[in-house]
Amino acid sequence: MEHGILSGRQRDILGRIETEGAQYIELLATRYHVTTQTIRRDINVLCDLGFARRFHGGADLPVEARNISINARAGQNSGAKQRIGERIAAAIEPGSTVFMGIGSTVQFVAEALRDHVGLTVVTNNIDVALTLCDAPQLEVHLTGGLLRHNDRDMVGADALRFIEKFYASYAVIGAGALHPSNGVLDFSYSEAQITSALVENAKIRFLAADASKWTREAGVRVVPFSKITCLFTDRLPGLEVAQSLASFGTEVVLCEPMLA
Repeated sequence: MEHGILSGRQRDILGRIETEGAQYIELLATRYHVTTQTIRRDINVLCDLGFARRFHGGADLPVEARNISINARAGQNSGAKQRIGERIAAAIEPGSTVFMGIGSTVQFVAEALRDHVGLTVVTNNIDVALTLCDAPQLEVHLTGGLLRHNDRDMVGADALRFIEKFYASYAVIGAGALHPSNGVLDFSYSEAQITSALVENAKIRFLAADASKWTREAGVRVVPFSKITCLFTDRLPGLEVAQSLASFGTEVVLCEPMLA
């Protein structure tokens, strides 16, 4: 993911676009105490990189970068997501520190962890934290940050700084989309920043993603498959994908339905 190409102000503007919607040049200039020409240059950078879309007087997210709500995503392929969640939970050792990231499949992992003991869970995912309210034997840390209402999670600099205080045994992450060579992709720059931080600060990295993610398109690179220890999924779409994952050293666990 191209963290270094954006200035701090550009990252902040992008975070506001992603969490608050359309941003206007005049208001941004006032907020950051700079000229409108400076803000236009910032927006030009974001738009040229594909992170934003210009309109007269401001910028918004590009149409193809929008994602459906977390509640809608949770209902899609729920059977596969439940199996994935159960298999990942079974692979997590008692006494571990576990990062849990954004996404509906990660929430299914949380549900399967409710009977575990001795875990420390660090998350920016509000639904994960709410799910684990029913598991008082688990220690749960919820990051601060900027609330994304549609995705029910926390993003931004405060969330990143909180995550970087921990080194986890496991990171459990989701994905907006998957690509054989480009790896894990997402729709949001701020979301990708969080996921990347979880991966970089964990020993074992589990990716929870059903097969539909191979058919989706998202424009922000998160991490390559070489950074993923194991992909838990319901199926692979073909030999090319299997060979690509093998070349990156990524283990694959197929969470198929039990035969009657």
